[in-house]
Amino acid sequence: MTSKTEKRKIPDQGQPGLVTRHSSLVTVLQLFAEAPLYAILDTAVRPDLPPEAVLEALLRAGVRVIQYRHKDAFRRSHFEQCAALARRTRQAGGAFFINDRADVADLCGAHGVHLGQEDLSPETSRRFLGTGPLIGYSTHTLDQARRAVTLPVDYIAIGPVFPTTTKKNPDPVVGLSLVTEVRAITNKPLVAIGGITMENAPSVLAAGADAVAVIRDLLAAPDIEERARLFLTALKTRSQESEPRA
Repeated sequence: MTSKTEKRKIPDQGQPGLVTRHSSLVTVLQLFAEAPLYAILDTAVRPDLPPEAVLEALLRAGVRVIQYRHKDAFRRSHFEQCAALARRTRQAGGAFFINDRADVADLCGAHGVHLGQEDLSPETSRRFLGTGPLIGYSTHTLDQARRAVTLPVDYIAIGPVFPTTTKKNPDPVVGLSLVTEVRAITNKPLVAIGGITMENAPSVLAAGADAVAVIRDLLAAPDIEERARLFLTALKTRSQESEPRA
């Protein structure tokens, strides 16, 4: 089991599309402590904006962890885009994740992959990726979270905490109580997702999450950078009121 203090090596990006294993040591928990907003760059939410522009807005606002989510066919242009976004996030000192695709995450030089219950298993993904890249894993029940604690993953996601419109067939809403229950069984970084807004986000941290994952309430804003800044202000205020995790 990976403890919250274990440090994962994050591979540096050498040539475009290639991953090297020379790295600095960074933990997901450290990044969440600096900025407890996990921004999900969903290509379907703002098709009017280039992902590069969205990424820059998030980085300027101080977001440290960003996930690229693309549910349609993954083409060469998307891979090239991911490689460029991963390089830029690394330059800014953040961590860049690819949703679902461990192969794309590895080839484009992302820091890691975020897996769902129906994706390649964390065990298989870890064998494929090796010890360097990070793995996040979505859970929707206490039993799934208990199993995730034993898996080679670097953080656990739990949700949907609130009703969400982002997914076509969302899992049942779990509420804040499940966030608290999962916090009680693991020291791994915990990310809450699903229907999270700037108004309810502080309550999610209070329930035990280390960070909140946000899509629509962030990306649908007229000014994404300003919205991200406001999110971080609200979340950091809540984090400062809580006792720091060791």
